[in-house]
Amino acid sequence: MIRRETATIRQGLEQLPDTHDAVRQSLIEVGIGMVRFLLEPHVLAVERVMSQQGEQHPKLLQAFFEAGPWAISQWLREKLEGLASAGHLTLPAPALAADQLCSMWQGMLTKEVRMGVRPPPTDDELKRQITSAVDVFLMAYGQR
Repeated sequence: MIRRETATIRQGLEQLPDTHDAVRQSLIEVGIGMVRFLLEPHVLAVERVMSQQGEQHPKLLQAFFEAGPWAISQWLREKLEGLASAGHLTLPAPALAADQLCSMWQGMLTKEVRMGVRPPPTDDELKRQITSAVDVFLMAYGQR
């Protein structure tokens, strides 16, 4: 199920953009898709189960991470490397850059929703969160 669900996220950035604005827009779209996915009630439920049962079932937890979070992180790293090869980014540490971008996309927003102290974000809130993260990322790693 996790493999099937994360395949949707990996549909973004299939065609590498060719301008700074197109890179920015593509990263915003991927970020919105990823965070929306992470905030789906069934995904939150699976995460809760993994958190509660992971210590007792380490192989299950390992399989979850391999099919979900690590697979997405690897995919994003590869896409960012492609953007770097095309001259859009400068990435001294691609895996770290992918982790930083994912972390900024999620911010406190996803933690607050997961912990139940706020409702899921509106479309405008989500777009603001993701756009800000992408702009910071591009200031650090982007080529103009």
